[in-house]
Amino acid sequence: MATDVLPTLVDVLGDVPASSTNPSYLSHLTSLSLPQILQEPATLASEASFLTSELTNLCHSQYQTFLSLHTASTALSSSFSSFSSSLSALVDAVPALESQCSTFAQETRELREERRKVTTVLEQHEKLLDILEIPQLIDTCVKNGYYQEALDLANHTSSLVKRFPTIPIIRSVEVEVTNAINQMHSQLLQLLQEPAKLPSLLKAVNFLRRMNVLDEEELALAFLTSRGAYMRALFEAIERERTMDAARFLKKWIELWREGVYDVVTQFTSIFLEPPPPTSHSSLPPDLRPFLTTFANTLIHQLLAVISRTIPQITDSPALSSLLTQLSYCSSSFARIGLDFRALLPPIFEKAAEDNFRKGVEDGNSALQASLEKALGAKRGTQVRLPSTWMIQPDAASDPPSLPLSTDAGTAAYVPSSMLTSYPPLATLLNAILTTLNSLRLLAPTSLLPSLLSLLDASLNKTSSILLTYLQQSLVRQRRSFDLNDSAEADKREKAVVLAVARAWIYLVRFVRRGLVEGVYARKLEEFGNKGVGRASKAREAGSLDWMPWEEWLKDLGENDLLPLAEEAGPAEGEVERGRAPDGVDSNDQ
Repeated sequence: MATDVLPTLVDVLGDVPASSTNPSYLSHLTSLSLPQILQEPATLASEASFLTSELTNLCHSQYQTFLSLHTASTALSSSFSSFSSSLSALVDAVPALESQCSTFAQETRELREERRKVTTVLEQHEKLLDILEIPQLIDTCVKNGYYQEALDLANHTSSLVKRFPTIPIIRSVEVEVTNAINQMHSQLLQLLQEPAKLPSLLKAVNFLRRMNVLDEEELALAFLTSRGAYMRALFEAIERERTMDAARFLKKWIELWREGVYDVVTQFTSIFLEPPPPTSHSSLPPDLRPFLTTFANTLIHQLLAVISRTIPQITDSPALSSLLTQLSYCSSSFARIGLDFRALLPPIFEKAAEDNFRKGVEDGNSALQASLEKALGAKRGTQVRLPSTWMIQPDAASDPPSLPLSTDAGTAAYVPSSMLTSYPPLATLLNAILTTLNSLRLLAPTSLLPSLLSLLDASLNKTSSILLTYLQQSLVRQRRSFDLNDSAEADKREKAVVLAVARAWIYLVRFVRRGLVEGVYARKLEEFGNKGVGRASKAREAGSLDWMPWEEWLKDLGENDLLPLAEEAGPAEGEVERGRAPDGVDSNDQ
């Protein structure tokens, strides 16, 4: 036994499996001294005995747990066996499952692609919604007048089309945006036809320029055409007043024309003719002044055409004078912008004044002519009505008043003799002519005097011829078989009435001619040939009265004191008051 050699610690530890070696315990052993190491087995045995006792006590106290653990272990072993068989079955079924999955994947490929697209759309929903709402936003902006925002959205759409030229939805949005922009273009052009001031029109034209649909010349033509349409709408709105009151209609029409033309000219000048600020890349703008000139000339001719059509309906000389004054002021104000049309007005108003004068004179003479023809017995079987029964006041028939042959013997050209009231038909004619002269005084073109004198003489000549025929016939009826000097008292009285009427007619003719020349125009009657037919070249030019039949008739009657009728006394002393027309005569005065 003594020869037995005790194993070393290395040998003992070498026999211990490496996996069961506790490194910490080994470190503990190496740190012990020899006596401690010799005591270590006893210490370990004591601890092992303690642990065994504790384990025994644990088994007694927790036996149920161990039984449950055993049962669970048994069941687990059985479960593992079942799982192993199930796993084998599963492995056998995997190829079939893989084949079915492949088939399912093939069949659901399109669905999955659609789902992927829907998912992408859902992820980009907000961005797509913003793009799809662009046409609606542009339409809303156009309706509310936010043209700047509409153009910005249109530019954004153009940039999207350049970035994504092949995407259908972008192309569809582009088409809708184009339609909305076209509507905006139409609305801006419509705005030019509405009542608008310069700032609104300038804003509309600038937006049209930015849209690059029309060049500058086309835009200028569109502007003038639109403003012309607006003016036509204003004129049409008052057209119904033409038949109610022509003078009022024309005044209102001229005022609308004046305001409209002035606004268009100033607006066009500010928008198109003012030079833009110079830039390094700017080109010379086109000359648009001919457009404005043509437009203004068209409107001036339209004004003259309306005046020419309407003035014949106006017989009131004060209204004509007021219209001429209004047009003169209008033309003077337009002279500042180069639209002085005063030179075009005289022919229109001269014709109107001449027509009104002709109508007034002819109406008065026609009434007397009708009365004379009726007294002549124009109807078959009617005898001539004697002058003493209707051409003179009854109380003056026995002693007819004798009017002076000279109309200028110290009297003014506008004051007729009161004795003419004894002859009602002649006084009525005189009143009609004097009313015409008073109207002419308000609008008396100087160049018309020769023509007006000719019209007056022509109308008086016709009446004079009928009157002479009537007076001759009345004397023939009164005494056919005897000479007038041998007639009875009644014949003498009728002859006196006839001669008094003749004398009154001569006075009336001379007075109205002098009233026209001297009373209205403040000219001398001698300047226009008042000495009868064929006596002077001026007489043939201006026209004068044909007294030759009267002179022959008066010679036959022996009334040489009334001759010559073609020679009148000189002009009244002193200057006649210029522009003052003769006063009227009341035909009812006794």
